[in-house]
Amino acid sequence: MKFVKNASKTAILSAIATLGLAAAAQAATINQSVCVRSLNKTMSDGASVTFWGFTSNCGGMSSGLLPGPLVEVGVYPAGSGLTDTLNLTLNMAMAPQEQAPYNGHTIHLHGADVATAEDGVPETGAPVTGDTYTWTPKSNETGSYMYHCHVHTVKHLEMGMYGPMIGRPKNTAGVFLNQLTHDAATAYNYVQNYVLSTVDPAYHTATGDSTVFADYNPKYFLISGNEGKTTAAPAQTLAAGVNKKVALRLIGIHSVNGTFSVKDASGNAKPFTVYTHDGRALATPVTMTSLDVSPGQRYDILFTTPSTTGTWYPQVTYKNLRDGTALSTAYGRVTF
Repeated sequence: MKFVKNASKTAILSAIATLGLAAAAQAATINQSVCVRSLNKTMSDGASVTFWGFTSNCGGMSSGLLPGPLVEVGVYPAGSGLTDTLNLTLNMAMAPQEQAPYNGHTIHLHGADVATAEDGVPETGAPVTGDTYTWTPKSNETGSYMYHCHVHTVKHLEMGMYGPMIGRPKNTAGVFLNQLTHDAATAYNYVQNYVLSTVDPAYHTATGDSTVFADYNPKYFLISGNEGKTTAAPAQTLAAGVNKKVALRLIGIHSVNGTFSVKDASGNAKPFTVYTHDGRALATPVTMTSLDVSPGQRYDILFTTPSTTGTWYPQVTYKNLRDGTALSTAYGRVTF
């Protein structure tokens, strides 16, 4: 009888170990490659601006993307012992670039907790001829991040070398959760990335150490690569349902200040709740109707659509860094 009990115990322990191995096997390694390609974008006034954008379509003469491709990495709950790993490789073949000393490109994983060797900063030894950048997010790194070039940053950011990177929660079975964090209160039905950026055309033609870079005079104001100058022609749209949770990831790559809000068709501000700031969950979520987003900052927010059909307009009012005066507003649109 004792032998049978021991055998049962051994079988149980073996089953537990097997389950543990199965769980560990769910952790993923994301091997993603991007390259740099030019693109010409016609702006609302008819002017053409040349950008350099990241793209994962590296064959032939493809165009870059503005912003670059979305990168998502799974983040597991604390104590799970599981980690996803991102290997983001920059392919420099056929990449447009400047003359020395600003030649070449890197990728900086903005906001991610990585070793110096993975940080993509040339001044600390990062190569500018192509490399692989690795990030293994910790359990508290759920939220929005970005990746961008860190060579002659003042110009290369302006040229469009940036993209969204998300630390997205997973459960222990390796399944992505439709939540902002591991807290079930952050669950959403719909999600969009709002990549905020601005464009000073003079930066796109200036080279080297031009005095142009000593001042910044943006002419175009974008959400996810589009101007969205009016509610009738928004930068991006979302078809949601009534009484649903909508998550927006605000990723600030703009070079001025910005104020985010959500308004109805009559211009009334609607409440939303901020759950994360710069890729970390807030200890206490904050509900508000207006949120200032500075360059480099990221916020993840949620709002609930009403029980009757209608349209709301998430929007960003871009503001002068010197005196806070409004420069322009870019609109999104959510219908329900």
